[in-house]
Amino acid sequence: MSTKKVAILAAGTGGHIFPALAVAKELQKNEVDILWIGTKSGMENKIVPEHNIKINQIDAIGVRGKNPIKVFLSIFKLFQAFLKSYQILKNNKPDAVLGMGGYVSGIAGLAAFLRGIPIIIQEQNAVPGTANKLISKVCNKVFQAFHGTFPIKLKPITSGNPVFVKSLKKTKNNSDFNLLILGGSLGAKPINDVVIHLENNINILHQTGDMHINSVKKSHLNKSAKVVGFIDNMSKAYQWADIVISRAGAMTVSELMLTGTPAILIPLPHAIDNHQFYNAKILSDNGAAILIEQKDLSAKKLNDLISNLTQEKLDSMSQNAKKLASPNASKIISECLLELINS
Repeated sequence: MSTKKVAILAAGTGGHIFPALAVAKELQKNEVDILWIGTKSGMENKIVPEHNIKINQIDAIGVRGKNPIKVFLSIFKLFQAFLKSYQILKNNKPDAVLGMGGYVSGIAGLAAFLRGIPIIIQEQNAVPGTANKLISKVCNKVFQAFHGTFPIKLKPITSGNPVFVKSLKKTKNNSDFNLLILGGSLGAKPINDVVIHLENNINILHQTGDMHINSVKKSHLNKSAKVVGFIDNMSKAYQWADIVISRAGAMTVSELMLTGTPAILIPLPHAIDNHQFYNAKILSDNGAAILIEQKDLSAKKLNDLISNLTQEKLDSMSQNAKKLASPNASKIISECLLELINS
């Protein structure tokens, strides 16, 4: 019996790469070979090979928000990337394709459609990206992390986001208040610049991103704050935290749901289609998080919010977050792919 093969289209940021990798792991358990298509410069080139998966690279750049000359050059490069994607798919003959959004997903997804390869897409955010909007019209199955992302006519399946964190039981050994601050792997300077002024009577674990770690360490008024560039074990960090201050990337929002961690979310104001705001709104509308827009952010506002949080309020937010969780996303998506390639 010949080995089945799935092409995974994911590149650029961890928000596309990590959920794709979680699905890839499930597929490998079922002896499915993975063909990964990414870019030449994305972080997938560091992360994916660590899991013994080879990357096939195409050269793709975005076209939104650029001047006319750059748009023309981008379109030319997109056409070249399409031809390269088509050739990769022709040479490797995958049984199905999983697109995770982003430019690679759009380009290689179109190539897969023209080759007659079954396509599944998964959208991580509350607002679908351009590539997934386009490919959703020609794919076999549409998965969404959150209800209402795609039109009902597409019959989307709400799977949640595949994540690597585990839901660990929270243990409280003392009355201290534990605050986890997440700036993302690259950091979030507008958040860092405010949280350094938080009061001293709380325990702080602050992930700044490597480029900001030294300046934040020097500037923290809370001299007992633990400042790190990156957190390796996010499951334990969520278990430790009473509340999280963070951006509202799709994976963070899904991790907060799964771990039942209350949050104060400050969406990135310049995210495409303002998708972080809508990600955060899912939690805030359901009583699982407090949403603050960056323009309204101040140390006084954060200090007041934190000082007025009761244990009863935190417990309620935690329970509400867990109600929104989808812990089996990787399995749901991989099982659909298996059914597709075995049918």
